[in-house]
Amino acid sequence: MFRSRSFIRAAVVVGVVAGASVGRAQVAPAAAASLPSASDVIARYIKAVGGSAALMKVKSVRTAGTFEMPAQGLKGDVVVVQALPNKMVMTTTIPGVGEINSGFNGEVAWSVNPMQGARLLEGKELEQLREESGFTAILRRAELTSSMQTVGKGEVQGQSCYQVKVVYKSGRETTECYAVDTGLLLGATTKQTSPMGTVDVTTIVSDYQEVGGIKTAMKTRMQMMGQEQVMTFSKVEYDGPDDAKAFELPPAVK
Repeated sequence: MFRSRSFIRAAVVVGVVAGASVGRAQVAPAAAASLPSASDVIARYIKAVGGSAALMKVKSVRTAGTFEMPAQGLKGDVVVVQALPNKMVMTTTIPGVGEINSGFNGEVAWSVNPMQGARLLEGKELEQLREESGFTAILRRAELTSSMQTVGKGEVQGQSCYQVKVVYKSGRETTECYAVDTGLLLGATTKQTSPMGTVDVTTIVSDYQEVGGIKTAMKTRMQMMGQEQVMTFSKVEYDGPDDAKAFELPPAVK
């Protein structure tokens, strides 16, 4: 699934700028029986979305759609561009708020928004983007992770899932839920570093569609800091001729 969770840190910044208030989605624990290994769960997921060979054929991907904060009545446009090996930029444009841009070009991570201006990201914020950027992050490569373990079974929106705890080299931890029946990722919970400190983030993904032989979740819901953000993607393009330009540093960052 392209995008993986690479845009969560950028979405946290959007939430800090806009503000909202909703309840947090829950991942309900279930009794663990005979569980598959984490590596088997991840391998099944990669196969379900199209396979590693299909993923590695793609050099860049651009997804576009809408961004909403329903409780606030806010709605705008969002574009996410990712490229090998680990580049990502997300641009959100909200009428009345302005343009919010966050990205990582393989060396420099940045955030530009109307409330905080331009920032170079350092420390844990930089580490997070480095780990999450690039659509092949879903492969959970050994150079990025310290350990993976299936810790139980749970439920996301009525679907049974295997809960896999992933510990990254930076020390960051996530718990991801993969559907028992299809193998697809249903959601994840993590602690994300933001300008407001450490934030608990719950992500739910749905509406998978196959584009060019690869299944992509076209809808993402994120709950954080009492907020809900909904991204609904309508367009997926691979290897666009102008994708490289997306990773040029914004003038304010330069």
